[in-house]
Amino acid sequence: MTAQSLSAGLTVLFVGAVLCVMPAFTRPTLQFGVRVPPGRTGSEVIRRERRAYHWRTGVLALCFTVAAVLLTAGPAWLVALVATAEIAAGFGCFQLARERITAAKTAEGWYEGTRQTITTDTTWRTEPERFPLLWAAPAVAVTVATLVVGIVRYPSLPGRLAVHFAATGTVDRWADKSLWSAFSMVVGQVFVTAVITVMLLLTYRSRPDIDSADAAGSTARYRRFLAVTARGLLLLAALINVGLLLGALQAWQAYRLTGAAAALPALPVAIGTVALLVVLLRMGQGGYRLRGAAPEAGAGSATGVPRDDDRFWKAGVLYVNRNDPAVVVGKRFGIGWTLNFGNPWAWLLLCAIVAVAAGLSAARGGS
Repeated sequence: MTAQSLSAGLTVLFVGAVLCVMPAFTRPTLQFGVRVPPGRTGSEVIRRERRAYHWRTGVLALCFTVAAVLLTAGPAWLVALVATAEIAAGFGCFQLARERITAAKTAEGWYEGTRQTITTDTTWRTEPERFPLLWAAPAVAVTVATLVVGIVRYPSLPGRLAVHFAATGTVDRWADKSLWSAFSMVVGQVFVTAVITVMLLLTYRSRPDIDSADAAGSTARYRRFLAVTARGLLLLAALINVGLLLGALQAWQAYRLTGAAAALPALPVAIGTVALLVVLLRMGQGGYRLRGAAPEAGAGSATGVPRDDDRFWKAGVLYVNRNDPAVVVGKRFGIGWTLNFGNPWAWLLLCAIVAVAAGLSAARGGS
């Protein structure tokens, strides 16, 4: 197996593995994008659909991995197409499970006779969680180091620079020497650091998803979850910047990698991503698995149950609520946060990120 086929196979296999374990990140009262009353989290339809989802996505991961390995001899975009098709197929498995759980929820009247409540924590505004600004220092330091090295090496660089390397380490794109072609990796580092930091700042202003049966406990767990996740994402930004630094050094002819060693620039990103996913899996969405978490099954009878807000979640993954001023809310499936697509500011933010990313990619491709 060549380094290129190994890289393609591992990438597609990783995507499939993440899709397969995604339900494990989500709290028991949120099943495949469906809000479930605490007393219904052990329903047979939920157990059946979780097992079916794991089997389906597991088989898909193996099939798409084999396809990716076999297609590595063709154009590079074929592997990207395989990964995209894998995600689409995984989304189809998610939708099938969501529709069947929703049908059971409606037919059996899971929310009939319950008192739906909305719980807030007034201390979230008066005593907000402090943003771990110092944890952004490693990402900034790596960016500054890359800039300094680039400035030192720039006068001695040749007239043509390698701006893109294939998985085997061979150069597949060259560009004339310019400030942009030489320092595009630095611009990428600034972009990555800025996007992750801005999105985290928004999450620190977003409201937590509080369990009405244990308001104080769930808020405390969410604070811990938010702090750990923010630190992990900022460290991941630093590792992404390290990968870009290694790519820049290769472009600046500080070293040359071939064969399996050509994957070195991607190694810090891969290690950081896997480590972060393991930590998030141990905590669960909103930190519901953290020590001291009250079991959700059977809880909530005295204080009511969380509001059935499925109508605001399109396809179980897109939050659209024009009456909600929040820009960022907790995800319904998986882990992390998503935008409120009913808020114009969310669309403005998304368009700005996409426009800048597309501009950087086009400028790099045309350099």
